[in-house]
Amino acid sequence: MSAPGGRVRVIFTCNIGHEHELCVSIERQVPPELRCTPDAGQGYRSGGGGCTVPANLSDLVQRELRDAFQESKRRGYVLIRE
Repeated sequence: MSAPGGRVRVIFTCNIGHEHELCVSIERQVPPELRCTPDAGQGYRSGGGGCTVPANLSDLVQRELRDAFQESKRRGYVLIRE
């Protein structure tokens, strides 16, 4: 059986300049510095609002962790810009 994935603290900046703090589930484990609190919700919902969360958000988070892990860990969140 594989280990469960992690829940990552993400700051998503949409194309109209809004910043949203999200909790994104991914397939890999993450260090404590990047984890959402256990009671944190995902922070977004489908439809409405001025910002659209990309359908592939978890893929974008995993890519950012591969490409800039140390920077994300230093900040305490993964930064995703639209």
